Formats: sequence, structure tokens, C-alpha cells
Amino acid sequence: LNLTNPPPISHQSIVVMRLLAVAGVFLPLSAAQTTMFGIIEGSTDHTVLEDAINAATDVKTALAGAGPFTMVAPTDAAFTAALTELGAADAAAVLARPDLPEILKYHVLSANSKEDPLVAGDMATLQGMTATVRTDGTKVAGATTVTVSSQVQVGTAGAEESVLHVCTDSILLPKPVYQVASEATDTFSTLVAALDAAALADVKTGLGLKNGGALHTVFAPTNAAFTAYLTARGIDATALLADDQLANIVKYHILTGKTMAADVATGEADTLYGATGKLSLVKDGAAVTANGATVSEEVLAGNGVVHPIDKVLMPNVVEVA
Repeated sequence: LNLTNPPPISHQSIVVMRLLAVAGVFLPLSAAQTTMFGIIEGSTDHTVLEDAINAATDVKTALAGAGPFTMVAPTDAAFTAALTELGAADAAAVLARPDLPEILKYHVLSANSKEDPLVAGDMATLQGMTATVRTDGTKVAGATTVTVSSQVQVGTAGAEESVLHVCTDSILLPKPVYQVASEATDTFSTLVAALDAAALADVKTGLGLKNGGALHTVFAPTNAAFTAYLTARGIDATALLADDQLANIVKYHILTGKTMAADVATGEADTLYGATGKLSLVKDGAAVTANGATVSEEVLAGNGVVHPIDKVLMPNVVEVA
């Protein structure tokens, strides 16, 4: 089956559907997802996407609602084209990534409307971040940009309620933590400069796309927080970036896994610094603090979340001048 030119619903199928309706038998609310997944499942060009949806059960469940849905559907060729961007050896490595559900959810541009044609502008995704539809409506951008080559209408003939936008040139990737931070220059430029230091090359990679899909939570000091820290130490940013403890300081702000503010629990949390460097997190209603630093509104990323904080945190065992 080729999604570019899907076969029409047969006359016999329509007759069966009408007979079921007369008999009082109706398709369940999950029919929209079944039809959408059925088309993907029956396509010889979308075997990797089929395997990915089957592997990410929460995504498959999310698509089991009544819809309507608007989804970007990358072909097998698109997954192959994205291997270099992801630093993956093959499709199996992509399917094994912990952030696979995040990637798939980012392909669902709308879980409550059918958008065909796509209209230029930002669109909310099921993942929570926005994807940007370019001016001509044929390109959709996140960390990568894909070109929509065709559409497949999904649903009962004559009343299609969902649509698949097929792409062959890449998969639509949400921006990773490092890119999210680097684009927020007014807020995180000092932190990004630290991540760009040679001593933190492994951490920078871990917050990017070529990290095997690992998820991270970053309690990210803002530029104002760094300015206050530098003033207190009597040094400038150049001296900070040359500090032999810089890597330890930055690692102390990063946790493995994705922890949204709503999921923070009061207690100690391990950091990339190691077992001796734990953060003290406190949840008081909706407010969250980390070692006493105030956490402001979180910023989503494709492989984690960034929590802006108003102080630079220091593990007790790190001595600085």
C-alpha cells in the first residue's frame, strides 16, 4: 500500500458499514485511531513508523481518542535520512531511544482538529512544544525541517475527520535541551557558554540530539543568576569559564530523566555530579525550590525540561576561590 495514492474504500465495505449501522452496531470512539494506524500498518513505506507507534504504547493510546488528528507521517526513507542527525546506526537504534514517545508525539500537530492544508505559523503538538509550519504550508520545522509531499485523508469516506501529512526527507524532531537553551540568549547565554567549554563536551552532547535518546532535567541558572554569582565571587565570565571546577558546578544542576514541576517530590535528587552531589528539592503547592533557589516557569524540550532558577547552585564538596 502506498500512502501517496491510497485505495478507495470498496463498495462492499460501505455496504457492510451501512448494514452494521442499521443493526445498531457502531464503531467505538477509537475507530479514528484504528483507521489512522490501520493505514500506517498497511503501508509498505511506513514499517518503521508502525514499529515506533507499537513500541510507544502511550502514543498509541493517545491516538485512540475520537480525534480529529493532524499527523506528520514519515516514511521509512525519512527515518533513514534522520539517522545521521540522531547519531544512530540504524532504525532499531531509533526505536530503542528513551525519547521515542516524545518524538512521536511531536509528529501529532493537532489532537483536536484536522489541518489540511497546513497553515503557516506555530502549531501545538501532542508533545507540548510547538512546531512551525513554513509560509508555503509544505514544510514543518522543529529541530529538523520536513517537507510534506502528500496527504492521506483518514476516516469514513465523505466524512474524513483526520489527515496524515506524508514526508520522505526526514523525521520531525523536537528541539533538544541544548538547542532550547541556546536559542534563549537573553536568559541562558552564560549557561550555554559554560556548556560550550571543552570540559563539558560530554554534557553538551548529552543534552543534544546525538545522545541515544537520554532524557534530562536541567535546573538552569539565568543570566541574572550568573551575574549575581560572579559579583559575589569577584570574578568575570572569562574567569568562570576557565575555572577548573566549572564542569562540576554545571553537572550539579542536571538530573537524569524528565521531571516536570508538577512531578517534583520533596526530597534529595541525584545529579550528574555524582552520589556526593544531591539537590534538595522542595515542593510547596505549585511552587518548587532547588537548594532554596526559586524555580520559575519550566521550558519544554524534546529530550527533557529546563527549569530556570535564580541562583547558581554549589555542591558542598566543591571549593572555589
